[in-house]
Amino acid sequence: GPAPCVIRIPGGQKYRPQDLSVEGDYSNAAFFEALNLIGGKVLVEGLSENSLQGDQVYRSCFEQLAAGTPELDISDCPDLGPVLMAMAAGLNGAVFTGTKRLEIKESDRGAAMQQELEKMNARVERMENEIRVWPGLSSPRETLDGHNDHRIVMALSVLLTKTGGAVRGAEAVSKSLPDFFDRLKELGIEFTAADRPQ
Repeated sequence: GPAPCVIRIPGGQKYRPQDLSVEGDYSNAAFFEALNLIGGKVLVEGLSENSLQGDQVYRSCFEQLAAGTPELDISDCPDLGPVLMAMAAGLNGAVFTGTKRLEIKESDRGAAMQQELEKMNARVERMENEIRVWPGLSSPRETLDGHNDHRIVMALSVLLTKTGGAVRGAEAVSKSLPDFFDRLKELGIEFTAADRPQ
């Protein structure tokens, strides 16, 4: 592959004071707004309407999931795959295309979500570049596995607010949103944490 880029920064520099605005992260906001689809009322602020972030499409995807059984191309937003699949199982189902990229993330997200949703009695069918999720969920028969993937843990955690259950490996959220569970608690979501399965 290409040689790594090296940046050299000289010390002793002066800073120019100025006000900077850093927009919110659509990828992380999606997990909180997903609560709206399963009975919550959450408003996430600080997201720019003119954002260049690819994951801003989640709102449109959520609207389509709530309205019916959409076909959603997630090739440009693979980070949304887990939460969209979770919500599809909790709502009306969906067909996801462009799913090949899910295989090369922190985990094989398509396979991981299939495995975990099936523990909740959902039907999931994976093909080469497509995943079909049928509606229908129940409380998981066993502890779910977060697959050491922050987005899998967060997607499953949101879904578990509807069905109840447990997810192993919750510490994976530290990669992108270390205070994810603190924020859920602020929203009134109750949970217990343990270092080992009960």
